[in-house]
Amino acid sequence: MKYSLVEPMGGSRLSTTDEHLKAVSSKEWNWHPDLPVAVSPLFSWPPQPVATLRWFATNWLPMTEYLIYALMAWATWALLVPPLEQMQTLSWGWVLQLWARNLILMIIFAQGLHQWLYGWKKQEDDYKFDRRGLAKNARIFLWNDQYWDNFTYTLLSGVTFWTFYDVIVWMGYANGWAPMMTIESNPIWFFALFLLMPVFQSFHFYWLHRTLHIPWIYKRVHAVHHRSVSIAPWSGFSMHPIEHIGYMGLLLIFLAVPAHPIHFIFMGYWLALATATSHAGFENLVLGDKAHLKIGSFHHQLHHRYFECNYGNPEMPWDNWFGSYHDGSPEATERVRETKKRMHTQS
Repeated sequence: MKYSLVEPMGGSRLSTTDEHLKAVSSKEWNWHPDLPVAVSPLFSWPPQPVATLRWFATNWLPMTEYLIYALMAWATWALLVPPLEQMQTLSWGWVLQLWARNLILMIIFAQGLHQWLYGWKKQEDDYKFDRRGLAKNARIFLWNDQYWDNFTYTLLSGVTFWTFYDVIVWMGYANGWAPMMTIESNPIWFFALFLLMPVFQSFHFYWLHRTLHIPWIYKRVHAVHHRSVSIAPWSGFSMHPIEHIGYMGLLLIFLAVPAHPIHFIFMGYWLALATATSHAGFENLVLGDKAHLKIGSFHHQLHHRYFECNYGNPEMPWDNWFGSYHDGSPEATERVRETKKRMHTQS
């Protein structure tokens, strides 16, 4: 195969010929992007304004995950949200409508990606990080099967808690508890908030994630997520219910931050649906003869391989600042292995 060029979000430009695909394979990985792993230059010092603008552009234009979720949020607000006056009081009708919408979207995203990448294997192993597949006949998983374990935790626990927070914030908008703005009242803030949300989502994710890796909490809660060493689309939202409570709890920020409901819907999609892509196990989605869309995150793939590193994501360099960054190099691997050994020996 030979593919056209693809510009990944927040990374360097990839040459996507067969030669390049072969060149970036290694003993540890089937494929990996150019190293070291790139993170946002937004907080670099000295400032890098050109690199920062380019990073935002590659995350939003011309067609990226961010833009897809933003357009979906707009369509959802226009077509799939119960009337606000109906949501002033709690009732099963509109709550089940929200739950069904979230359930269907999660199935479409996670199962659609799973079927394309792992069921039909439409792009074979091109851009696949890990050589291993999903675990079967493994007693650590429900029904000894990683796929059905991940599927169950995602839909029964994940979608339920996503909907729980949806209900709280929608009642806030309907009853005036949550500050709601419009694009007409503040157009600058309306568009700026879309750029800022991935940044403060990264803040929340990093510190929650570091807490979950405290050995006592890890063994009882976060280990459910990390059973999936070789990750796939259903793995991302497969978590212990307590972790879902903390992870989706970021949605409560909209009870305090002035925003349009479109921002709130976007954040829900970014927290929930984007786990299917970030854990896809592939860097790019190939359609036809072109790598059209960056989906996976090698930054987070390193976390699932080595555990005690890359607790955040590339939107903010928290890992760089607090000594938990793994850039994909052998030196970083050795450092992280020592950290993991020290942490779990002391626990």
